[in-house]
Amino acid sequence: SGVTSPTEGSASMARVLLDMAVSLDGLICGPGGDDGGLYDWYFNPTQISRPVVDELVSTTGAIIIGRGAFGTGDEAGGWEDTPYRVPHFVVTHRPPWPAPSGTIEFVFVPAGVRAAVQLARAAAGERYATIGGGADLARQCLAERLVDEVQLHVVPVVLGDGTPLFYRSGVGWHLTKTRVVDAPNVTHLRYRVDRPA
Repeated sequence: SGVTSPTEGSASMARVLLDMAVSLDGLICGPGGDDGGLYDWYFNPTQISRPVVDELVSTTGAIIIGRGAFGTGDEAGGWEDTPYRVPHFVVTHRPPWPAPSGTIEFVFVPAGVRAAVQLARAAAGERYATIGGGADLARQCLAERLVDEVQLHVVPVVLGDGTPLFYRSGVGWHLTKTRVVDAPNVTHLRYRVDRPA
């Protein structure tokens, strides 16, 4: 069966999706920020992964990123090639000057992750406010219990060293698996975050 959108039948309020690619040893990049091929499935998707990529683009209404992720995209030649033509909310105390120009709207939020998520949810409408990186931002959002769903793209590689997505934060979660899409070079896992009563 094909990939169906998790938004079907959901309420109109934007939900928050944490979406990250990880290695088998739980890392989002290797030493020095090298992605170790963790996003090959995204840039050159198989027939199985293509619907996952298309769904991610079509159901994202706003993106939340950290200053590091913004800088990485900026240094890689800018953001004009991104398929995500939605507002990007950047959590940072160091907004760039001059502000980037182009077709992508960047909103720099010095007030922290909670404020950025609130702004992104308002901007996303009926689509998702998607957390796109990096690891520190993702961990802050999890610790603040701001995440409704988690989608992990698990790539069969062991990086050995690098930046972990999760660490011992003292904040525990219980997740309910809602979907598994198994492609040759990646397994797409989707979960609903179950909050305590």
